[in-house]
Order: sequence, then structure tokens, then C-alpha cells
Amino acid sequence: DLVCGHIAARYMDGTLATKLPLRKRRVDLPLALTLAFLVLVVALLAAGGLFVRAIVGSAFADAERIRIARVHAGDMVRQQLDEETGVRGYINFRHAIMLEAYYGGRANLPRYFRSVRADLVALNAGEALPALRDAERTNYRWVHQIAFPIIGRRGGHPRLALRGKLLVDRFREDADFIDRELARRTVLVNARAQDALFWVGSFSIAAVAAVVLAALLFTIQQYRLNVRLEAERAAYETEKRLTDILQQALGERLFPELPNLRFSATYVPATEQTKIGGDWYDAIQLSEERVLVAIGDVTGHGIEAVVAMNKARQLLISNALLDATPGSVLRRLNADLVRSRSPIITAIAGVIDMRAREFAFAAAGHPPPVLFEPQAGARLLSFGSLPLGVEGRTEYATQTVHLKAGATIVFYTDGAIEYSRDLVQGEAALLEAVESSAESDIVDVASNIRDRIFSGQKVADDVAILVVTYTAEQANVYPRPQSGYQLESERSVAGRST
Repeated sequence: DLVCGHIAARYMDGTLATKLPLRKRRVDLPLALTLAFLVLVVALLAAGGLFVRAIVGSAFADAERIRIARVHAGDMVRQQLDEETGVRGYINFRHAIMLEAYYGGRANLPRYFRSVRADLVALNAGEALPALRDAERTNYRWVHQIAFPIIGRRGGHPRLALRGKLLVDRFREDADFIDRELARRTVLVNARAQDALFWVGSFSIAAVAAVVLAALLFTIQQYRLNVRLEAERAAYETEKRLTDILQQALGERLFPELPNLRFSATYVPATEQTKIGGDWYDAIQLSEERVLVAIGDVTGHGIEAVVAMNKARQLLISNALLDATPGSVLRRLNADLVRSRSPIITAIAGVIDMRAREFAFAAAGHPPPVLFEPQAGARLLSFGSLPLGVEGRTEYATQTVHLKAGATIVFYTDGAIEYSRDLVQGEAALLEAVESSAESDIVDVASNIRDRIFSGQKVADDVAILVVTYTAEQANVYPRPQSGYQLESERSVAGRST
């Protein structure tokens, strides 16, 4: 009342009319300064976001190129092993059919030499090029000085065998040097990604500090709350944009194209109020008959979860290239994550062997896969052991399931069954959606499962779904062996022991 009376009195004597323009100017000045400062902050955020996106995108592209280069290097070693195995079999059995592996390896090896050389040049890994050239020369000497005389004389001499072993050992030393150089490059790429993420965090902190400073500069009480809300919204959108950049860089997947396997996948982001999480899935061809499938979920949300997800994904793939047995892959991955104090991660690693028609998998605290079989319906497979990153000495059992023609395997993250906070109801809805989708002629089974589960439901957490269908019409592309089927890693060990 006193204030109103004072204003009225001033208005009555005509003084307020002269004060209003000055007060308006005093209000507009801090408002204009604050708005100008916010425009500057937004411009810097946009420029910084583009800069960070370029760095992170480059780091992950380099990591993918290194992974491909290591695969090519491994193929190069396998072709040389085929050459050696063919000649050794010819020495033992004196039969020309044993030379098929030798001729196949000899025909394919130059192509893999070219692929590895192109990979090393693209990665600017000049330190490994001399080892590659030495490997080519060593293989040339082995073919002309060992293989040709043995084949021409229809038999081997102990001195030739000894000299051949020395050349083979030298070839593998060169291949090991190339692999170590690529591994060193992987460490450098990961370090560069970590540096980029450090700048992301610093950039976010600087943005928040700048917004707080803008709020302090805004001296008029009635505008202070609006400025603070705008600052919080800008900080949230900045973090979400940066997280989306990382998620997009990590989320692009190319599935293998195989005659009797069909892949489909979907990723459902959480609602706008919830930050992006660390869900991921992968399907990578290990050999002509075997495919690695994986799915995982990092606890927590935001940039940290995306970073942990990428690290776990790269480690899982690297371990699978060494030994694709699912239990061994998770055991080594868990040890690495415990040492690096990673967030807790749930995951499933599996290998589909199309020749043996088997699916071997191991689970680490992750919801079990769903297996659908014609005339048998959908069912949950067995649960696994502790999540990754909890206990370094945890063992993970490998379980094997025979695949019938028309079988469908569904991998998913917990968001697909926990949206209603009733786990039993969520699992029942999932099984029903899998049966309805698998029995139809729909190509994109994963998206159909997603639509059936979340019809009219709110997505409270990120959801990833990966579906692998073992098609009935192509079931006989790889005839099932009459005896036990060895994993590729076991065959390699057996080959070296001979």
C-alpha cells in the first residue's frame, strides 16, 4: 500500500512520467547485455559442438579402420597357414588333393597383402610397412625354395622341412609385428577419444559457468528466473546434442549379408526428459560360417555411459577376434573392465555357427535371449552370471542351442521388459510379441516387436532389440558335419601343434 501510494503521489505531481524512460533504459541495458552474452555463448557452443563432433567422429572412424586392418592381417596369416598345411599334407600322404589348400592360399595371399598394405597406408602406419614387405619376400622364398622343390620331387627332405620352418617362423614374426603396431595405434586412437571427451566435459562446465555469470549480470529480479531457466535449457540441449553425436557415431551398424541368416534391429531412445543411455548391439562375421552377435547395456546415462559403451564394445570385438568362445570373451572383457574401473555393464556374447547349426552364448547379468522355433513357440533361454565390472575373477559359462530351420533369436535390453515395472508382465508381453512377429512374413521383425510392445506405452529407458532369423529356405547351404565341429580357434591351435 505504501508503494502504491508513493507511485500514485508521484504520478499526481507529474514526476513519474519523467522517470519511466530512464528506468526502462536501465532495465533494457542489462537485458540487452545478457541477451548479447547468451548469443555469444550459443555461438561458441555451436562451434565447439562441431569441433568435438569432428574429433570424436575421426577417432571412431580410425578405430573402425584399425579393426578392419587387423582382420585383414589375420586373414593374411590364415592364407599362409593354408599354404603350409597343404604342402605338409602332401609330404605325408603323397596325394595331389592335399595341395588344394596350398593352391587356394597361394592364390588368395597376394590379395590380402594388398589389403593390408592399403590399410597401413590409410592409417599412416609406415612403421609396419617394412615388416609387410619382408613377409611378402619371405613367402616368395618359401614358395620357390621349399614348396616348388617338394611338389616337383613328390616328397620332402628333412633339410627342406627345417628351412621351411625357419621361413614360416619369420613370416609369422612379421605378422605379429604388424598386429602389435595396429594394437599400438588402437591405444593412440582411444587416448585421442579420451582427450576429446575431456574437452567435452570442460566445454560443458564452461558453458554452465558462462550461463551462471549471465544470470549474475542480469540485475533485474523479475528477469532472473527466466534467464536461469534459459541457461538450464541451453545446457541440457548442449549435453544432449553432444551425446546424440556420440550415439549416432556409435550406433551405425552394418549387418553381414549371409544366405541363411537375416538380421533386423531397432533402437528406441528414451523420452526427451531422460538422457541417452549406453545400449548397443553388434553382429560381425568372424568367418564364412560363423557370426559374432552381442548386445549390452551400461548402467547410467549421458556421455559417460556412451563412452563406457564404446570401450566395452571395442574390447568385446577384440577379444572375440582372439578366441570367439563366448564364455572366454566375457571373462577377458570383465577382467579388463574391472581393471579400468568401468561402470557396471550387462551383456550377451554369442556365436552362430551356420555349419554346425548351433548358437553358443554366454550372458553377464543381461536379460536372457528369446528363442522362437516353429511349432514350439517362443521361450527364454538360460540366465548367465554376474554383470561385467563387478568381480574380476567371475567365470561365464558357454551354453549351446541347436538351431532348427526357421528359428529366430531375439536379443534385447532391459527397457523392453521393465517399462511397466512388472517384470513378469514385461516378459510375457515380449514373448507374445516375438511369436506374433516371427510367425508373420514381416521382414523387419525387430521393429514389429518394438511396435507391439510399446503400443500406447511410454518409453522410460533406452531400448535396443536385435533379431537373427535362421531362414528355412536356406537351411542346407552349409551341410551339417557328420562328426564334432571344431571352432576356428581350436582348428588354429591344432594346425600349429602339427
